[in-house]
Amino acid sequence: MKTSASEFNEAQLRRGVALSRRLGADVHLLASITPVDEAVRITARELCDKAGLELEVLDQAGLRPAAHKPVPATEADGLGRLRTATADLAALIEKGKPVSHGQVAWILKTASGGAAPVPGRIAALSGR
Repeated sequence: MKTSASEFNEAQLRRGVALSRRLGADVHLLASITPVDEAVRITARELCDKAGLELEVLDQAGLRPAAHKPVPATEADGLGRLRTATADLAALIEKGKPVSHGQVAWILKTASGGAAPVPGRIAALSGR
C-alpha cells in the first residue's frame, strides 16, 4: 500500500511480488490511494505472471471514490480504461481458471470508469 502510486518503481514491485510469493500468497495486492498508471500495472502484471500470482490492483477509484462529481471523461480516458480492463480480463483468461463474479465486476467497473456493473453482465461474463 502506497500513499502515492508514483512510489511504485520496478525494484519495489519486484520486492513486493517476491515477498508475496515467499509468503505463499495466491494474489499480490498493489494498492495506492492515488491512481495507478498503466505502465505500473503492466510491470506488476508481468512480474506476477512470472511468479504464478494473480494481481489485484486497488487505487483511488476503488479505495477513495470521489465525493464530488467527476470531471467528464475524454475519449483518451475511456480508451485507457478499456485497455486496462481488457488486459486484466485477458490475464485472467490466459491462466485457464474460471473468472469469479468479483473479478468480472472489478473489470467492468474499471472499463466504465467506476460505475457499478450490472448484475446480468457480470453473470454473462463469468459464465454463471
